[in-house]
Order: sequence, then structure tokens, then C-alpha cells
Amino acid sequence: MKNPRINGNSSRRRRPQAGFSMVEVMMALGVLLVAVMGAFSSQAASSNLIRISRETDLALADLQACMEQALTLGTDDLPIAGSLFEDGQPVALYEDLNLEGESIVTTYPDYVVGQAIPDPLEIVLTLTWSDYGTRSRTVTLNSVKVR
Repeated sequence: MKNPRINGNSSRRRRPQAGFSMVEVMMALGVLLVAVMGAFSSQAASSNLIRISRETDLALADLQACMEQALTLGTDDLPIAGSLFEDGQPVALYEDLNLEGESIVTTYPDYVVGQAIPDPLEIVLTLTWSDYGTRSRTVTLNSVKVR
């Protein structure tokens, strides 16, 4: 009988090496890095949208409170010079109230200074502010006041 080691034919076969090659590990890390960066960027975008939504909610709440206050006054007291809701002037109580650079301006589209106050009187409140990214934002609320 021949010795298998002598003629070079081994009775034992080589087993493939267990584990991962360096190329496979690097590719897996690359895929993982792309996935993590995608998740991080979506979290950052989500955070910005939440901040914008909160600021818009605050703006709308301030506009509604201002409009409710305006509607409690008599029609003859609203658009006149020197009133809290003077035509084309900012409402002093709401300057920089909850938002940076917040300003609410009251306008009356059908009202002409020096003429009779129309009935019904249309009231337009426009709130402007600077958001967290220092972009100018505007929200408007309209209503009508009758005598």
C-alpha cells in the first residue's frame, strides 16, 4: 500500500477558511455607514419640520387671540387712529410676544380713512415673524365684524 503523503495525494481535503474576508467587512461597513447617514439626515429633517410646525401653531394661536380681542370691541372703535387696532399699524400687545420678530398688523380692506366705517367691517390680521432659520414667515387671519 502506498503512503498517501509520499505521492502528494492527501487523504485529507482542505476545508475552506471560516470567517469574512477584509473586502466583505469593508463593503458591509460601507453599506452600514450609508444607512446610518440616511437615518441621521431624516431625523434632522424631521426635527426641523417639528420646529416649523410649533412656530406656526404659536403664530396661529396669537392671531386667534388677537382677533378675539378685536371682535370684542365696537365697530366704531376698531379702525380709527390711535386705537389698539388702528388701520395698517402693528398691534402693540403682540410685538415679539412668542416668536422672534413677531408683529401683527391690522388692515381693513373696505375701510377708507375719513369715510364712514362700512357694515360689515372686514378685519384682516397679518402676523409676520422670523423662524429659527431667520426666514421671514407670514400667516393671515380674516374675519367680519357687524354692528
